[in-house]
Amino acid sequence: MKLNNIKGLLIDLEGVLYVGDKIIEGSVETVKYLNNIYKIKYLTNTTTASRNSVFKKLIKMGLQLDVDDIFSPSIAVNDFLHNNKIKRIYLLANKNLEPDFNNFTLDDQFPEAVILGDVYKNFNWYSLNKVFELITNNEAMLIALHKNKYCKRNGKITLDLGPFVQALEYAASIQSVIIGKPDKKFFNLAIDSLNLKKNEIAMVGDDILSDIAGAKNNGLISVQVKTGKYQPQDEGKEFIQPDIRIDSIASLPSVINVNLTNF
Repeated sequence: MKLNNIKGLLIDLEGVLYVGDKIIEGSVETVKYLNNIYKIKYLTNTTTASRNSVFKKLIKMGLQLDVDDIFSPSIAVNDFLHNNKIKRIYLLANKNLEPDFNNFTLDDQFPEAVILGDVYKNFNWYSLNKVFELITNNEAMLIALHKNKYCKRNGKITLDLGPFVQALEYAASIQSVIIGKPDKKFFNLAIDSLNLKKNEIAMVGDDILSDIAGAKNNGLISVQVKTGKYQPQDEGKEFIQPDIRIDSIASLPSVINVNLTNF
């Protein structure tokens, strides 16, 4: 297996190209270089900003890409809702995400589906109980924009969306529909958007679970960067390991033509 067989890349955003509002050194130059060689989709599990907002942030940072190059859970959920003919939804997510769902009716009484995103400190008994009542009284589908256990906020590892999804599943005795990394539905939609075979695609990410394990479980080559969520314990035997681990995205061009068996 060699990286020089790769024709497409799935590149995580937060933690790989930038952290918070700070660009990671070498990201701009690397993206410019890669764009000339590969088909690329930039993946994000963010549930706090619309795709257009993420796009504007990246452009402001100097990254060269198109808005359609960004693939987020909310965009994937749109496809899922349309395919299942769902029109009425309840959205428990950051208000900034609402533009991604402007083709649906927001209904806080009789929704067909509840969409759950990260609302950070606004997760409380009242907000969670509201969702619990909607999914039990209306038999509404619970759709989570991802199920990450933790994330990095203000330089610290903190609770993410996953624990709250798990709590609702337990209370309502249901299984939610997960559409975000590392779920296979999300990866398959991203893969299909590149119009390439799985063995022609590599995933570049910082999260050992949602990026690396997600990629490996979907038959993709995986590259972990030692930025963002990366922690030394990621290299432990309890985790699925990447094919390659590099210091940062800036190191990616130097390993493009390297045989993976050397790592």
